[in-house]
Amino acid sequence: MDIDFTIQAVEEIRDELTRLDPDGADYYRERASEYIAELRELDGEIREQLAGLPEERRYLVTFHDAYGYFADRYGLTILGFVVEGPEEEPSASTITELVEHITELGIPFIFTEPQFSARVIEQIARDTGATVRTIPSGGLAEEYPTYVEFLRAIANGIAE
Repeated sequence: MDIDFTIQAVEEIRDELTRLDPDGADYYRERASEYIAELRELDGEIREQLAGLPEERRYLVTFHDAYGYFADRYGLTILGFVVEGPEEEPSASTITELVEHITELGIPFIFTEPQFSARVIEQIARDTGATVRTIPSGGLAEEYPTYVEFLRAIANGIAE
């Protein structure tokens, strides 16, 4: 979820395709250049969109730690997540700690992901008065079928 890493991957794919198919080199360079420009434009768009969030909205509380790179890139802080991994059950101490931090910092939103049960997140929201929002994490879907739309959906979910 860091555009710089994605650009590196695009460049490596471009270079490998060029190596395997030298006749298509111009096409691969052109397409990679266009996509990198689109990614850089998206990066600027997301930076601008998230830059104006007030301090209490710059924290992310999510089901699991899927957003670390995204948060680092755009100046957000991962306050916590319900479980270390999506296959785990949350501990009572983890939930208690999250509730305390959310309440202390006045965090208005916590985030769930479409592919996981929101039961625990909803309980934390009830305990803190926070609102639950959904942001994508698992990969592309019908409503965000490209990487660009996927990242934009995450930013929109956080910024709305």
